[in-house]
Amino acid sequence: MKYLRIFLVYLVSFMLVFAAAFKSEAKSSLRIVKCDESKMIDVFIKPNFGTIINFPVKPDNVVLGGPRQFAIEYIKNDLALTALSSNANTNLFVYLLGRRCGFHLITSVSQFDNLVQVRDPEDTKIKVPFE
Repeated sequence: MKYLRIFLVYLVSFMLVFAAAFKSEAKSSLRIVKCDESKMIDVFIKPNFGTIINFPVKPDNVVLGGPRQFAIEYIKNDLALTALSSNANTNLFVYLLGRRCGFHLITSVSQFDNLVQVRDPEDTKIKVPFE
């Protein structure tokens, strides 16, 4: 009976640890931001990892402030960014349908974004036809 209790305690402990580990792996680090021409959006990028910035439409033009600090790839509506050094820090401007979104790219080990989804603040407004 004593061994059965010990076995059950170990079994339950193992199941709790496994469940916690599985749950933490399943978490997504999706962050949704709104493109505001008057504000810069901080994007935290972990060294040696990629970060995706997703836009509602394909960007018309992209200006990267420090091209030797971050690598950038264009994939449809996404920009894939990778820090080229552990202390990289620059700005990024993305032009979408005549609007400008500004980003401050920051390399960070402790706080980082995997996926940043950019939304247009105009999408949340209700459009009323005017006659």
